[in-house]
Amino acid sequence: MPQLRVLVVSGGTQVGQNVRTALAGRGDGVALIGTSSVANEPALFDFDAVHRVPPTAAEPEAFEDALLRIMDRERADLVIPCRDDDVVFLGGLRDRRPDLASRLLCGSAATARVLCDKWLSHQFCLEHDLPFAATMMGGTQAERAAFVREHGFPLIVKPRDGWSSLKVYVVHQPEQLAHMLDREGFVAQQFIGDAKRITEYLERLAVEGLPLFHDFEVIKRTLQAVIGPDGSVAGVFCMRLNRQMRRSKRVEPDPDPAAHDVAVRCARAFAAAGWRGPLNIQCAEAANGEIRIHEFSGRFTGATVDRWLLGFDEVGLAVEHFTGRRIETAHRPAPAAAEAFEWRIGRAADPRDVEALSRHGVWRRRP
Repeated sequence: MPQLRVLVVSGGTQVGQNVRTALAGRGDGVALIGTSSVANEPALFDFDAVHRVPPTAAEPEAFEDALLRIMDRERADLVIPCRDDDVVFLGGLRDRRPDLASRLLCGSAATARVLCDKWLSHQFCLEHDLPFAATMMGGTQAERAAFVREHGFPLIVKPRDGWSSLKVYVVHQPEQLAHMLDREGFVAQQFIGDAKRITEYLERLAVEGLPLFHDFEVIKRTLQAVIGPDGSVAGVFCMRLNRQMRRSKRVEPDPDPAAHDVAVRCARAFAAAGWRGPLNIQCAEAANGEIRIHEFSGRFTGATVDRWLLGFDEVGLAVEHFTGRRIETAHRPAPAAAEAFEWRIGRAADPRDVEALSRHGVWRRRP
């Protein structure tokens, strides 16, 4: 059987490395090719080959030309996006080139935009009766005051198209809310969880000062689905993650039937709207115990390897459904929980590899 060839867009990212890790160790039957807009990311050289490409969002036409050439040159069986920009771009390419649809791990561009935009996600969930956190954008002074009366402080303010918790703020005063919502592209969401923790924290700040490091996440609930190319729900996995000491985390399957129900309902709604491939659903538990969604993404995530360690092979599942090729992996037990430690260690790329990728636009592993 010919080698399965997988092209990982933005392979040097954390998600790209999660995909590579999940597909590594499956023998010589899989070739992993990455793309990157930079040449000096050491993780790139874990792939079998890497191609330098223009930035996806900044130079979309040049990126498309490069990607199509790489797909042809590398005979790519499947293209996996690793950033939200890549997801939206591949959705557009899929619409323009339906002949490539079976090789692109994504759905339509319109659905991709819904997944990557918190305001559009909120509107979509209202239309489909999905439990998304109450969200507002812009608004008059009276509308903002009404939102606060209904949901109270604190509130979460974040970019519509943000990722990785960047530029996310906890606001607890009307002036802060007004300042943030006057900025282009920001939305406010109800705080999901125990707001008393925030109040107590602010009271401690007045006495103790601002700690150098802090966050408010305790137990994170994340749901992952894979939607097949025919629109069927190929798999669903629900997980709880408890982060401690800033670099360790405990992950375990989430047996709550309500979580599974939310994941399946979301997967079916997005499948009907035209989405295909991975669907990530980020949730939290409200004070009344209800699961509330606060954002989506249409790709694999930083927790992909965690789910893989717990027995849910979402990357292998997607590859099988989109290519028709089942790629076996070494047997792994599916523990009830796992302790995972994140080590930040220095890595260096061989200057010869960086030079080759910079100069020639392509690097291949030496035999």
